[in-house]
Amino acid sequence: MDKQLTDDANVIYQSLFLSKGMPRNISIIISGAERIGSSWCSLTLAHAVNLGRKKVLLVDGNGKFSNIASYLVLQNTKNIEDYIKGKKTLNQLVIPYKNKNFHILMAQQGNNYLSELPLGRVQIFAEDLQILSENYDCTIIDIGTELNCKNLSLCQIADNILIMSSENSADLIKTFELIKFLNNINIDANYNLIINRVNSFEDGYKSYDKLNKASDRLGLRCPELLGSIRIDTRIRDTIRNKELLLSRYPTSEAALDICHIAKKLYQGILHE
Repeated sequence: MDKQLTDDANVIYQSLFLSKGMPRNISIIISGAERIGSSWCSLTLAHAVNLGRKKVLLVDGNGKFSNIASYLVLQNTKNIEDYIKGKKTLNQLVIPYKNKNFHILMAQQGNNYLSELPLGRVQIFAEDLQILSENYDCTIIDIGTELNCKNLSLCQIADNILIMSSENSADLIKTFELIKFLNNINIDANYNLIINRVNSFEDGYKSYDKLNKASDRLGLRCPELLGSIRIDTRIRDTIRNKELLLSRYPTSEAALDICHIAKKLYQGILHE
């Protein structure tokens, strides 16, 4: 992570319009390594919160191929690119999914729309997202692995930044690099860690402990462990059939793990 990106991030924070002191319940999901499952986790976490009778907005900010669209069958062709072209407002582009309280802002599959926008337009997009999120109990934004000053504009509006990793050693190294970078920029948010694809909760904690000890040696703040998601063959089945895990296998191990994470993260709103 270079110094220029850190400097850009601080400039973005100072220039963004933010509603200070107002809880927005906006969560960003980001990962330092490829193929961690951030889009799947974003979708399933949003569904878990929605099942708690809450109104949820899921935003596809991931420019990679495996974005949210790849997990769903949608009849509607509305997407964020229409907002970027000035044809529609964000409010006109939300797609109800499954029920009227589960909305998605979809991007075209494989189209990295953020990279094509000038930084100023990305900041306006972030501000509009913040305004739109006031209509929801919870907003979840998936920005995947590509960390740059434009994606950081979305991080600046978040209450929660959820960093995803796995127990793989290479993934842990990349996750630690991301933790170091986030320690050097000024984002006023809660930082949490999700360990995906673990054999057991014990393995998940061991992976977290490695990151925590490495952070402690350098005097860095390590995110709190929000939870681990166990390896579950039924996830592959739901992806293949383009169904939601909590609909098809609500009592599977991974489904229970996601629900536990949702309850910890949104305990304030889910217990209302």
